[in-house]
Amino acid sequence: MSSVYETAANETIPAVRSYMAKELVNTHNLSEEKVGELLDVAQAAISKYVNGKSSEKVKAVEKNLDKKLIDKYVEKIAQGDKRYVSACICTVCRTISKCECAFSKAKTVKI
Repeated sequence: MSSVYETAANETIPAVRSYMAKELVNTHNLSEEKVGELLDVAQAAISKYVNGKSSEKVKAVEKNLDKKLIDKYVEKIAQGDKRYVSACICTVCRTISKCECAFSKAKTVKI
């Protein structure tokens, strides 16, 4: 059985990034390069997310994400505020796992 941290690293975080990338590219009309800069991932990863080339596990997690919650963060990220990326990921992770990890105790940005 995977630990909470492994699940976050391998499924939850990629699922959140995938959803954010699609929204930023398709809804906010940002380039894949710009989205990569905002999310701190390579443009190639953004391309994979936008084109639906994630693993089945990541796709399953993404399907069940609270998209209304994430959309609030995406609005801020689209304006260029990268602080909301980590805040969004931590919020979603806490919502899914109900855990208190070292990252969740870090100072976050309120919406």
